Amino acid sequence: MMENKKYHIVIASILFATLTWILVNLRYEYTVVKHFPVILENIKEGKALKHPIPQNVNVRFKGTGWSLVELYLLPVKNYSIDLSTVGSEDFIVTGRELAEHIKLPTELQPLDIKPDTMILALEDYKEKRVPVVTNIMVSFREGYGQVGPIHVVPESVVVGGAKSMIENISSWLTNFTRFDELRAPVDTDIPMDEPSTYSVKPMNHSVHLTIDVQPFAEKTFIGVPVTVLSVPQNREVIFIPPRMDVIVRGGIDRLSKLSNEDFKAAVNYQSLFQDSAASVVPNLTFPEEVNVISKKPEQFQYIIRKKL
Repeated sequence: MMENKKYHIVIASILFATLTWILVNLRYEYTVVKHFPVILENIKEGKALKHPIPQNVNVRFKGTGWSLVELYLLPVKNYSIDLSTVGSEDFIVTGRELAEHIKLPTELQPLDIKPDTMILALEDYKEKRVPVVTNIMVSFREGYGQVGPIHVVPESVVVGGAKSMIENISSWLTNFTRFDELRAPVDTDIPMDEPSTYSVKPMNHSVHLTIDVQPFAEKTFIGVPVTVLSVPQNREVIFIPPRMDVIVRGGIDRLSKLSNEDFKAAVNYQSLFQDSAASVVPNLTFPEEVNVISKKPEQFQYIIRKKL
């Protein structure tokens, strides 16, 4: 029983010492940096900010520990900007006017604010549809790979904001997202890149991303014929050998649906030297979902002769 009493005494002593230490240290002065969200109020209908305005301001304060505790314990404060009297002419807001935008304890001493200056002006609001560009990095587990293109829905988004800035926007990025060691399809929403200012913004907060990922394998298509395009009626071209073997790599499901007819090896007659024996590299077309590993042979001997 005595041991339990001593245990409580030790805890009480530690708590008392900690509280005393806190109370003493709160009397000293400290310097801290506080972030305040910028809130725009009373913006006129059909108008937008002409110049970029940050979504947050950073203020460095100096004050006693007590005043700084009050700063952090009070409800979240905003840096409010009233736009009711702002027009098309530039109006400058400086750090000296901090007290007009944020209500703060009087004991706090602001040392500096970033940005120190903001230029306010309004111009016509405009919207524009632009394509979505994915900002992603993808890697696959060994033996797996991407089949087909990456799909994004919607493929374009509406961006709204100041007319002069919207006219210079040609696309909008998604947030940077990594997909590592994939071995299964991706089917998820990814957020749009958030603007750092209030001058422009996308109407969509996210897009839907799909990537078909399958186990990869190799397959050989034997005997793909080599053909000639635009051959005159009185001529014929003989290739030696007349066919090629094509080795491709791709998703197992896709490979199982392919045949020799999906591969076309062709040469344009105009590119050949008439009435002479030479070699040529045929142009091979194939489904975009697979990669050609090798072609055998790469070059073909050929003979051009008159039809008998």
